[in-house]
Amino acid sequence: MSRFIVYMLYPCFILYHILGSDNPVGAKEAWISAVFGFCSISVGFLVSRCVGKICMVDIKEMPAFCFCSGIFNYGFFAIPIAALYFGNELVVKIILFNLGVEVAIWTVGILFLTSSKFKFGKILNPPVLSVLIALILQILGGKELFPQYLWEVLSMIGNCSIPMALMIIGASFYDLFKGFRPSKAYRVEMAAFLTRGLIVPALFVCYAVYGWIPSQASWMADVLIVQAAMPAGVFALVVVKSYGQDTKTALRVIMATMLISLVSLPAWLWLGIKLISKN
Repeated sequence: MSRFIVYMLYPCFILYHILGSDNPVGAKEAWISAVFGFCSISVGFLVSRCVGKICMVDIKEMPAFCFCSGIFNYGFFAIPIAALYFGNELVVKIILFNLGVEVAIWTVGILFLTSSKFKFGKILNPPVLSVLIALILQILGGKELFPQYLWEVLSMIGNCSIPMALMIIGASFYDLFKGFRPSKAYRVEMAAFLTRGLIVPALFVCYAVYGWIPSQASWMADVLIVQAAMPAGVFALVVVKSYGQDTKTALRVIMATMLISLVSLPAWLWLGIKLISKN
């Protein structure tokens, strides 16, 4: 089901929203979004590395800790929240932002995780290819290239992606809880809380309010506020496992940040939106 979502439903969701946007995205705007996404996730990795050292996370746990706590849940959690608070137009911006996030995960993130097993081909995954194809189709004519019946099918398939992904994530927690044990002296959990619950969100919100943002991408402040509030991404556990790293540490980071997000997510959203409205 996870592969079906990533390979079929989510690409349809991306195509539908980019091509169906009332304000078509230009090449410059797409490039700016991707750069911000790449830099944002890279900052997360750097902060997690520093916090891990300060909290004396074990050297064997450090790669998995840095990778998981550095990645925010940038897609299936962020998109419905962005639509709820800022409208559907921000969904397209989140998708383009995530293009840079994907590139950073499979380059900078894998270097933090393994130091040597970076594979360029991983960057060209279905979501990334879908964004690139959608931008090309937009130049060629956009949704007018699709017959009405095919456009409606694309819409229905794409709109299934977020609900199904959230159900899969929720169902996976049953297996995640099996045999779960906290780390020694709760070092991993505390470090994850500092990274994803305090430091990275504070940096994102401060930049959204006071940092330099191009005039043609003023909506980037809203994107950063949404991403600041996100817990660690669940899919990071799969990547950690596939590269032979410490899955127990990955699980501890994900579970800690998910539990913390019950309070931190609405708190950072409220604070970020309030500060932006005053700025």
